[in-house]
Amino acid sequence: MTEEKDIQQEAIIGNQGKSDLEQRVSAGIHGGFELKKGEKNRFLGEFRERVLKALTFEQVEEPGTYPEVLKAIKKREAKKLIINRKVDMERAKDYIKLAREHDLSFKKVDSPDFKGDIALVVVSDHAVNQSDIFIKDRATSLKEKGLPVELINARGGKICEDCYQIIGEKASEELVNYQKMNWLDKIIGKKCPANH
Repeated sequence: MTEEKDIQQEAIIGNQGKSDLEQRVSAGIHGGFELKKGEKNRFLGEFRERVLKALTFEQVEEPGTYPEVLKAIKKREAKKLIINRKVDMERAKDYIKLAREHDLSFKKVDSPDFKGDIALVVVSDHAVNQSDIFIKDRATSLKEKGLPVELINARGGKICEDCYQIIGEKASEELVNYQKMNWLDKIIGKKCPANH
């Protein structure tokens, strides 16, 4: 059964076995039947078809930012950045900064009904039906591009000129997450994580 059918089935099961009167009383108390409630609980209160990109808690809490999120924020369709309130806001501050720089509204949300590990979404105010909303984790993506593990793990830090150039050649979109070592770093004996 597809995910869409699972979500529809979940909504139907919720009202099964209730009389018409019970359904009306429930609607009065809880605000009525909510369209695709299960789906919205997975995507921080938004419909799946409005999501441009989504990150997990683990991805948001990594040093640096995902270039795919910046690309989504820059899209004309992008209207909001939504972050689960359970995320460490110190780790999410770079994403919030990117949203503000590109005039995207930002909000933190929380609900006991939220399911799954989605911590951040970039959404539109209408359906965009993006097929690839989930971003492959950075380590896997950079390994596939041929970067050594030492460089992948050095994100957010300083690296030598040679390593900076390697990243520029293999994954230039990731350069924003690295800094070049300067002459002072070399004088005080700082070493590049890749041992160059």
